[in-house]
Amino acid sequence: MNRLEFHLFNYGAYPDIPHADELPNSAYIDLPNRHYDPVRGQWYLDSYLDTLVFGEKLGFDGIHTTTQMGGPVGMTPSANLTAAYLAAKTERIMIGTLGPILNVFSSPMRAAEELAMLDAMSGGRLIVGLPMGHGMNYHAAATMNPSQARERYWEGHDLMMKAFTSPGPFEWQGKYFHVPYANLWPRPIQQPHPHVWIPAAGSKLTLEKCAEHRYTYQALFSPRRVLKRNVETFRKAADKHGYEPSPKQIAAVLFIHVAESDEQARREAEPHLMWLFQNINRSPRHDAFPPGHFSIESLRGFMLGGGYREKDMGQMTYDELTAEGWAVIGSPDTVTEQLEEIVAELGAGIVIHVADFGAMPNWLIRKSLTLMAEQVMPRFRDPGGKPIWAQEDPRPAGTHAQLGAVREAPERFPQARIPGHGVVDVRTAHVEELRAPLRP
Repeated sequence: MNRLEFHLFNYGAYPDIPHADELPNSAYIDLPNRHYDPVRGQWYLDSYLDTLVFGEKLGFDGIHTTTQMGGPVGMTPSANLTAAYLAAKTERIMIGTLGPILNVFSSPMRAAEELAMLDAMSGGRLIVGLPMGHGMNYHAAATMNPSQARERYWEGHDLMMKAFTSPGPFEWQGKYFHVPYANLWPRPIQQPHPHVWIPAAGSKLTLEKCAEHRYTYQALFSPRRVLKRNVETFRKAADKHGYEPSPKQIAAVLFIHVAESDEQARREAEPHLMWLFQNINRSPRHDAFPPGHFSIESLRGFMLGGGYREKDMGQMTYDELTAEGWAVIGSPDTVTEQLEEIVAELGAGIVIHVADFGAMPNWLIRKSLTLMAEQVMPRFRDPGGKPIWAQEDPRPAGTHAQLGAVREAPERFPQARIPGHGVVDVRTAHVEELRAPLRP
């Protein structure tokens, strides 16, 4: 049995929208926001966050949020803001912010500052997902020409990584960004930088870059045969850079629902899975892939078929989705068996469990997740069943006592000039006999 990490991810969609058949285009970009009820929206958002926080109690290894804009696909236009909430509501579980979408920021330094602060706020628990963003994001954010998206993204990535890993200030003069004083404050706790995952649907360029930097490849929603092909491309790219990726560098994203029996699981999951694919995952090609958003090679492969959008998602049946491995649905035994097959085929060491299917009620999500945690996950773990964060505290100094034990006196400390005393140590200046001048 493979040893796996399990990470929880939900859509957090706003479900009270017209069916796609009633819309001239799709639920993305131009669906009028009069369909959004702020009171109901707050309730859905609270349920979304509540379920993710519940993931720590269940023993998931990580919880993840995402950036979505311009439509009901998700009510989290800032994954970083959501991650900050989760950091305050949890104690030790890893937290993934899958987005920032770098091209939404006017400067990658702003993204780097937010991520460094999040890593500090969480105590070194941050996972940084760096998606290109789907095409609809570029219509909604309107911050740049999508034909420049890929090139601008990788320059932004390089600047942000240099800010994480190099002493500042330094000057950056690139094609898209000009920063005379790149000087990251604060700096992240994790050194040289937080864990980086690259979500990708199969772009060869993205997979090669992911392998080059030895990041974790987050294999996005696709049929199993496409996932397998993408993972093989990633492995070949890693081989060119002289290494074999570990299972923990491959994270498979799967829709999973567990119930008492296979029949019951289908009854519970089918309506919600069909709603998701007919309304939220579905979008016209000209929206999903604006000119330039795909590399020429990826676009050629897409047009020839074989990609994750090779057919209209909204026309796929439940049997197709489950047979092709988009979703794993069934009893604990069935889910265990199917997961074992998928991760063995991919060589994956991480499963990202999508639990809410977009419109599933909170009580049903919790029921499925509880069965998953109690009857499936333990079969893929060492005896004792502990998540990674329970095996070793990821925080370098979770308490004041730990800080005192693991850190020596700082090279620099706060000082101030006090009339009649000279420059003093601010930390002890409130005690008269310790107010000795350090220098005149």
